[in-house]
Amino acid sequence: MGGEAIMQRLNYCLDCQRVFIVKEKCEYCNSSNVKELKRGKSVNIIGSKNKGRYLKYKEGKVSLIIYTEDKQKLIKEYDINSIRKIL
Repeated sequence: MGGEAIMQRLNYCLDCQRVFIVKEKCEYCNSSNVKELKRGKSVNIIGSKNKGRYLKYKEGKVSLIIYTEDKQKLIKEYDINSIRKIL
């Protein structure tokens, strides 16, 4: 009924750690060494020291659970090309 939102899956590259929409090859380094980014996995916001856990992806934005220094839990949205998988 109506506009059901289909949750897209994300992959990350095992070589460069960048996150992207599911494809056979990494769109950044062209490696075929990719793996699905599962919910709750740790990611880093590129250009900052902030880390978070992957929650969901919708329409080009990635929702992350971020913990502040005083242990408060926040949910923030970031652009898909601004996050990277942490090993």
